[in-house]
Amino acid sequence: MARLPRQVVLLGWISLLADVSGEMTAPLIPLYVTGVLGASTIALGVVEGSAEAVVTLMKALSGWHSDRAGRRVPYIQWGYGLPVLGKAVVAMAVAWPMVGAGRVLDRLGKGIRTTPRDALLADAAPAEQRGHAFGLHRAMDTAGALAGVLIAAALLAWMGATADPAHAAAWRWTLGAASAAGLACWTLTFLLRDVPRDTARPAPTHAERAEPFTRSFWRSTLALTLFALGNSSDAFLLLRSSELGLGAVQVVLAYALYNLVYAAASLPAGRLSDRIGRRRVLMFGWMLQGLVYLGFGFATDGWHCFALMAAYGFAVACHEGVGKALIADAAPHARRGAALGIAFGCMGVSALTASVVTGLLWSAYGPGVALSLGLFTSLAASLALPAPATSR
Repeated sequence: MARLPRQVVLLGWISLLADVSGEMTAPLIPLYVTGVLGASTIALGVVEGSAEAVVTLMKALSGWHSDRAGRRVPYIQWGYGLPVLGKAVVAMAVAWPMVGAGRVLDRLGKGIRTTPRDALLADAAPAEQRGHAFGLHRAMDTAGALAGVLIAAALLAWMGATADPAHAAAWRWTLGAASAAGLACWTLTFLLRDVPRDTARPAPTHAERAEPFTRSFWRSTLALTLFALGNSSDAFLLLRSSELGLGAVQVVLAYALYNLVYAAASLPAGRLSDRIGRRRVLMFGWMLQGLVYLGFGFATDGWHCFALMAAYGFAVACHEGVGKALIADAAPHARRGAALGIAFGCMGVSALTASVVTGLLWSAYGPGVALSLGLFTSLAASLALPAPATSR
């Protein structure tokens, strides 16, 4: 198989370093909010839901605007710079609304960068290697996440931290270290270059810019949106692991196992989707994730969470990068940023809804009912996917 372009590999390294920073924070947020700061699961849902709402809006706007500007790189640079400040705000938080503000700033950066970054990835990769390119990106992204959670676990263990207000300083030092780690990632973004028009395609004409989206694109977007309705924040799975008896370091290690499997499986899943089609790989990943959510909802022992996290990592590897490749396949070249933005925007609204609804159901009926939602939305999404002939 031909080597992937330099831009694809560089974007992978940027995401790897970003996730070292990001995943030093992600597994700590649920315990930090509910334990150290003493907030409720509803507050956790509001924090995560608000953050996802910002991501939703900015993903849609940044993709459309990067198409019109004909540039992707400035959005990527801003998008990786803002989270450095956001994580610093979280580290200094003394009440959960401050965590919410920091998370919103962090996710504002993610929203600004994600669609232009994925559009640049699709622009740089040949069509026959698109699944491979997105799979490599997911693998490197998740390798960084694995490193991040292991570093967080080591720091918490070294400082003897528990999810208790008495150990707030240890949590803040760990979160502050995550902010510092983001600086290395931001620096690398200045090595990126937009794909030149003369080596990719001529500048799109007015007719190409107005080209309508295909039926396959809308069906694919509908399927991804339906799936996202049950795809609540990972914070709830981590909170459930804590409820089942895992300590703070064990929760982080379980999350590290998820990232290890996710990183290992992403590249093979992407390459497989190039060969057998996106639809089959997506359906498998979605249904497996629905079963994992069900397992978390009705698990009776904390050690079950390690097996469930491993299965969860495999499921996400089968649908995360492959879903992006599916949208890129179906999008007109001149409107790829807008197409990805629309899809990400719809998915973000669903993810916001999923996090808030899960928090409410959890408080009212417990985790079993709240997490069962994921299985039903996985089935609905699988039924909505376009036929195999139009999903390659």
